Amino acid sequence: MGHLNQVDLDYLKSIKPENHPNGHEILKEGLELGKTIKSGKGGFIRSQAKYKNHAEMKRDLTRQGKIYWNILLGLATLEEQVEAQRQLYEFSKRTGMTIHSIQSIPNGLVALPPKYREQAPSTTSYEMYTPEDYEAQQAACPIDVSFNDYHLSTPNGLANTILAIEHGSPTIGEFCQFNWGFYGYDNNVERICNMVRALGVVASKQDEYFEVKTYLDDGYAGYFLDCASYVGYAMLEHYICTTLCGARYVVAFGGLLSENDTRCAIAMALDKALSTDDQPVLRYLNGSTNLQWDHDIHGNYGISVPEMLFEILVEKKYHMGLGINPVSITEKIKVPTLRELEDIFAAGKRAEEKADEWLPYFNFEPLENMRDVMIREGEALFRNSLEGFKEAGIDIEDPVELLLVLMSMNPIRYEQMFHSTTYGLAASDIKPFFTTVLGRQTMQMKQEILDYLDSRKMRGSLASKKIVVGSGDAHTYGLILVEGVLKEMGAETYNAGVDMDAVDMLDLADEAGTRFIGVSCHNGQALDYGRQLLDLAKERKKECWIFMGGKLNAILPGDSEPTEIGDVLNGMGIHAENDIALTVEQIAALPD
Repeated sequence: MGHLNQVDLDYLKSIKPENHPNGHEILKEGLELGKTIKSGKGGFIRSQAKYKNHAEMKRDLTRQGKIYWNILLGLATLEEQVEAQRQLYEFSKRTGMTIHSIQSIPNGLVALPPKYREQAPSTTSYEMYTPEDYEAQQAACPIDVSFNDYHLSTPNGLANTILAIEHGSPTIGEFCQFNWGFYGYDNNVERICNMVRALGVVASKQDEYFEVKTYLDDGYAGYFLDCASYVGYAMLEHYICTTLCGARYVVAFGGLLSENDTRCAIAMALDKALSTDDQPVLRYLNGSTNLQWDHDIHGNYGISVPEMLFEILVEKKYHMGLGINPVSITEKIKVPTLRELEDIFAAGKRAEEKADEWLPYFNFEPLENMRDVMIREGEALFRNSLEGFKEAGIDIEDPVELLLVLMSMNPIRYEQMFHSTTYGLAASDIKPFFTTVLGRQTMQMKQEILDYLDSRKMRGSLASKKIVVGSGDAHTYGLILVEGVLKEMGAETYNAGVDMDAVDMLDLADEAGTRFIGVSCHNGQALDYGRQLLDLAKERKKECWIFMGGKLNAILPGDSEPTEIGDVLNGMGIHAENDIALTVEQIAALPD
C-alpha cells in the first residue's frame, strides 16, 4: 500500500479512464505528422540574419542582462489586430524601446472545430481560422507573434498547432487549457489524443526550438491556496510535456499573484528546478491585476511600475530568462486600447533604465530562502502526485491516460490530496507555506459580505432554497465566493463547476428542481451566455430566476472595445447587479 487514504484512492480509481488509445502510439503519430510540416519563421526572425530562431535571441538577451518584453494583444477584428501590431512596431522604433514578442489573444471560437462554432458564445477579440489569417499577423511587422491561447490543448488544438508552427510561432500553448470546457464539445478522449499528437508535432521540431508554453494561472494553479503548489504542478506538466512527450516546455504566470516576493520566488524555484542550459523554462511574468483600482485608474501605475522594477532586479541578478508582460492600468475594467498598452510598456521600460542603480542595494537572501522551500514542497507535491496516481492503477507513463485523469480531476482536490501537509490524511485543510493572494482575498471578501449580511440578520434566510451555480469560463474564485456565501445563508447549492454550457446549467437546475441559477462570467461572453439561458428556458417553458456576476462586458455591434453590459442584462430580465449580498436579499424574499 502507498500513502493515499482510502477515500482519495477510491476517487482516483473512479476517474481512471476505462478505454482510450495507447498514448505512446498517439505520440508517435504526432511525431510522424510533424515531419511532414514545414516550419515557418516569425516576423522578427525572417527580417534578420543574426539569430536562427526566437529562443536563440531570447537566450542572447539573458546573457547580456537585458529584459525580454512581451505584449498581449487581442482587438475586435483581424484588421485592427494587424494594424495595431504595425503601430506597436512604429512605437518601438520611435522610442528605441524594443518589443520582443506579441502574443495573440484571439476569440474563444478559435478553440472549436468549424461545426461547433455557430452555436457557441462568442468572446471578445478577433477570429482567425485560415493560413492567411495567421500569415497576416506574422507578416505585419518585424516582431515575432506567438499563437498560444486556444491552441495545442483545445478541441481544435491539433489543427491550430500545425498552423502556428507553419507560421513561425516561437511558442505554442496553452498546455494548461486542457481542462477548459468549450461549448457543445464533449469528446474528451478525442481531444486529449489530439493534444498528445500536437505535443508530438512540437517535439518533432525540437531542434528548431519550437516550445510548448503554459500559463499556470489559467489552469490548475489558478485554484491553489499555496504558491509552492505552482512549482510542483509545473513539474507535473513538465514531466508530461518533456519527459513523456519530448517537447520543450516554457512557463508563464503571475496574473493572480500580486506579492512581489512570492511572484519572483516561484520564478526562481522553477528556474533552479527545471531549467537547463539548452532549455530555460521561464517565458514571462504577467503583471498582476488583483490589486488594481477600478476607479482613479492612474493610481494603478503605483502598483505596476514597482512590480516590474522588482522583477527586473531579480532577472538582472540571476539571468534566468524571465521576461515581463506588462498589464495595462485599465485591465480590471476593460480590454486595454493600443495606447494603454504602449503606456504601460514604456513605464516598465523606463524602470529598466534605472534598475542598475538599485541593484547594489537589494538583498536577495529572503527570496532565495523562499525559493528553496518552494522547490522542496514543489518536489513533494510532484512526487506525491505520481506516487498516488500509480497506486490507483493509473499508467503514469502514458500521456493520454495521465491527461485524461487530470482533465477529470477537481484541481482543488488535487492540491488537497497531494500537498505535503495533507497527503495520506483524511483532512483536506492544507497549511500553505506561502498563501496565494487571490485565495486569501476571496476569503476576506467572503467574510466582509457575511458580516454585512449578519448585520441585516440574513443568516439562515435561504434555508429553503436550492440554487445552481457555475462558471461560464475557467475562472473559479468568483464561483467559490458566491457558493460560499449562499451556503452560509442556508441555501442548498449545486455547483456545476467551470466552463459550463448554458444547456448544462439548465439541465442541472431541472435535476435539482429549482429555478434559481447563478453564473460567473469573466471572458466577455456574458451577453451571449445570458441570451442562450433565456432562449433555452423559454423553449422548455421554464421560468428561471437567473443572476450573473464577474466581469460583465462584451463587444457590441459596431464597437471595437468591450462595453459594460450589466444594464443590458438587467433589461433582458437577468439579475446582473453583480452584488452577491443584494442577490441574497432578493432570493430570500421570493417563494421557492
